[in-house]
Amino acid sequence: ALHDEDLLCVVPFGDPHFGMFSWAQETGEDFDLKIAEQDIVDAVDHLVALAPPAGRGLIVSLGDLVHADSPRGETTKGTRVDVDTRQSKVIGVVIRAMRRCIDRGLEKFGHVTFVPVCGNHDEYTSLILGHCLSAYYEREPRVTIDTTPDPFKWYRFGQNLIGMSHGDKVKKEQLPGIMACDRKVDWSETEHRFFYTGHIHHESVKEYPGVVVESFRTLAPKDFWHHAQGYRSGRDMRLDVLHREDGRINRHIVGIRQIRQGRKT
Repeated sequence: ALHDEDLLCVVPFGDPHFGMFSWAQETGEDFDLKIAEQDIVDAVDHLVALAPPAGRGLIVSLGDLVHADSPRGETTKGTRVDVDTRQSKVIGVVIRAMRRCIDRGLEKFGHVTFVPVCGNHDEYTSLILGHCLSAYYEREPRVTIDTTPDPFKWYRFGQNLIGMSHGDKVKKEQLPGIMACDRKVDWSETEHRFFYTGHIHHESVKEYPGVVVESFRTLAPKDFWHHAQGYRSGRDMRLDVLHREDGRINRHIVGIRQIRQGRKT
């Protein structure tokens, strides 16, 4: 297939929370490991089908790919959370789902990079998953897995510089300065700069001098704690199309209802 080397397609995952359990009578909607896998795979299928045959694809998990970071059903810092099943099973399903998303990207894009950002729910598990996927694709020259432990990730594409971080450790207004400090050369050589974050589960876009900082929604519903706290964010996934020189030229969005209705037809 011919790929347009002047295009990059970016698919950010906002906090998938694989392994989270939600009971409809408490929260208004059921959610478990099986649903999480179906939702994210179907969303990626939908978005990649809409995408142009770009030379590059960038798939980013913006943290909290996994809901718990230990067999005890706790986050990295030890907060108890509602989990669906055993941690070993969760890890197996996450690896299968991420392989499915990467392979789907390979059907459309010339090269796929997968970036697992560490979140406050899965600081260690995300690192392990990155190394597992890196080993699986080590003989595939069209796939790159970012296994760096740095909480700030970076991707340069022509005149575009993309920063990626979960968003739980620093305030959003600090991110442009961090980008300028940590990527001095890239900053000076690029015109279009973006910082992708997750963590807050709702859409937020703020343009600072030189950088657009954006947080992305999650496909997952609320667990009991977030439901009780009054969180009521929308749920969708997005794909950005970036031109090597012109920056972002298109965006595709698929909502959770559209994803699930597509399974019924």
